[in-house]
Amino acid sequence: MRILDRHVLIETAITSIVATSAFIFVLVAGNILKKIVGAVASGQVSTWQGVELVGLLFPGIIPYALPMGVLTGFLIAFGRMSSQNEITAMKAGGIKLLRIARPALILAASFTLLAAWLNLEIAPRANTEYKRLLVGSAQENPASIITPGVLNRQFKGLVIRTGSREDDVLKDFWLWRLDNNGKLVQSIQAKEARLERVDKPDGSIFLRVRLKEARMESRVDEKLSFAKPSSFAAATDSVMEFPADAIFKDSGTVERKLRWLTTSELLDAMDKGWQVTPQSTPDEIAQGKMEARKQLMAHLASAFSIFALALLAIPLAMRVGRSETFINAAIALGICLSYYVLSSFAMWVKSPALRPDLLVWLPNIIVLAIAIPLIKRSEQF
Repeated sequence: MRILDRHVLIETAITSIVATSAFIFVLVAGNILKKIVGAVASGQVSTWQGVELVGLLFPGIIPYALPMGVLTGFLIAFGRMSSQNEITAMKAGGIKLLRIARPALILAASFTLLAAWLNLEIAPRANTEYKRLLVGSAQENPASIITPGVLNRQFKGLVIRTGSREDDVLKDFWLWRLDNNGKLVQSIQAKEARLERVDKPDGSIFLRVRLKEARMESRVDEKLSFAKPSSFAAATDSVMEFPADAIFKDSGTVERKLRWLTTSELLDAMDKGWQVTPQSTPDEIAQGKMEARKQLMAHLASAFSIFALALLAIPLAMRVGRSETFINAAIALGICLSYYVLSSFAMWVKSPALRPDLLVWLPNIIVLAIAIPLIKRSEQF
């Protein structure tokens, strides 16, 4: 039995790890191309910080990739063993299917515990650090939020564009000021500009712009345009300040999402309520407590899905009996998409009366309700 156990374990472990790695690559590559490459190219973060951001993506992505990877790996492994009559030979020797699959199920249980740990402890910290790095880079170098060649509209009433950037120096700098109706009232062009964050005594935050070789055109009201033309000015050095509270927040403050809370923080939110204030009504407090409980259950249900889907894959592979990787991967993808659609529906439920904290387990219950009868039927043949 040790030889057979080792054989089944190696078969399922290799295919599961390879399939999971493929899904991780797809998910990580998408995030890298969408966010990190742009942040590095624009200078918002350094190259080393970009590498660190890539590393911080893995703890949050692995729990998503593991269910798909394990399901695909089990379908491929057991499908190959079934198509080559290895399972038939083992069952002919009096070994039951669940006993044959025991090493694989222990492997799936180990992946389940790993995913639960990542969901509840590691991924929340990694996501928070990921956000802190992006926010912190803007604190240290405000110029990093300006992408060369792109119009920046983050600051209210301002449109900023720069031709290029060298560290904290913006070259060929343009700034347009707009009134409340969106009409141009002032345009400024400078050879160079430096941006600084300024914290005022009253707690407000301003953007200070230091200009070199600047030219300014101020436009008057259209009704007075004939009586008073636009004014022009030039200066070798000039300083301007604009309100920027919406952009520059406290460097230590990162707005965290509910799924970024660790286990202890979720338990605290379950006790006090998520995002409740002293003025919150009893219904709002109950809603906040339910949201925290639902998120905790969602983390656990997501981790348990690895074991549930693995349990389904074993008899399903026996029935399909295909050794082709593509066919089994397509089946796994269809099952996982169905599973995630059901999970999304459960997460959308908000009313505490409908017990969304229990509904998040419904996809796992459905999977088990299908898997158990299939296993029992496979044991008979």
